[in-house]
Amino acid sequence: MTPFAIGVVAGLTFLQASIAAPRQDFTDCLKKASLQALAQKVAPDQYRAYASGQCTGQAASLKGALAAFDIKNGVKKSQAVSDAQAQIDDYVATSQEKYEAKADFAAAKPAPAPVVAPPVVPAAAPVPKKD
Repeated sequence: MTPFAIGVVAGLTFLQASIAAPRQDFTDCLKKASLQALAQKVAPDQYRAYASGQCTGQAASLKGALAAFDIKNGVKKSQAVSDAQAQIDDYVATSQEKYEAKADFAAAKPAPAPVVAPPVVPAAAPVPKKD
């Protein structure tokens, strides 16, 4: 390999590492928010707002790292920020899907009504014939 190629690979490896810590922090926060939401019985349709509110700082850190990575690789700033937000939204959507799958909100699902069998009606007895 040429020294230039080695430098590029080393640089990209360093940039990828700069994203790893914020990504891990954000996913850890989403896992923690999911457990808290389960304990508080947050409705599945309210989970996205709940998780986003719990992980605002970690999301901002990851968004900044992702955008910086793309900008250093020649992506326009507006596109880099938009792409970073899309990734954040994907993480939250995935977390919501997992939350909905494991959330057990029995109170939200009414128990099925018992099936009542109709009463048994005895058949009419045959009338005896008179000779």
